[in-house]
Amino acid sequence: MNPNLERWRAEHLAKYLWWVATGVRSWQSDRISYAPELERPTGRPEPPGYLVVRVMELPLIGIPRHTLRLWRSDYKALLERTDPAIKDEWAAFLHRNRWSSLWYFDSRNRLVRPGNEHRGLTVWTLELARCAEVLDKPAHQQNI
Repeated sequence: MNPNLERWRAEHLAKYLWWVATGVRSWQSDRISYAPELERPTGRPEPPGYLVVRVMELPLIGIPRHTLRLWRSDYKALLERTDPAIKDEWAAFLHRNRWSSLWYFDSRNRLVRPGNEHRGLTVWTLELARCAEVLDKPAHQQNI
């Protein structure tokens, strides 16, 4: 996969999860009976949820605007297998009052680069980006 694309997706996923933590966004549910990784009916109090993430285009490096879906269960599974130090750093990051980018676009070199402040989280957010599924239709055509 294109490293710039993966990093750009990681930045957007992190921002949307920060919005969830700050109450700006919330997990969505479509009342389906299963999440992708679960094959049993959901008799749990918490129905399968997902987060729709709209990734902005970055035309200078050929990244189109597109949409991702992150299942809450995939996110929780990633957290469960995450190193406790990274998990603590992620929790502290989510509870910050202001957004701080983990990745930024370096227009001079045409690269998406890690920010200096949260170097420990940048590699982890790439794993997060791999958990999300790319929805086929462009963001403006999604019926979600």
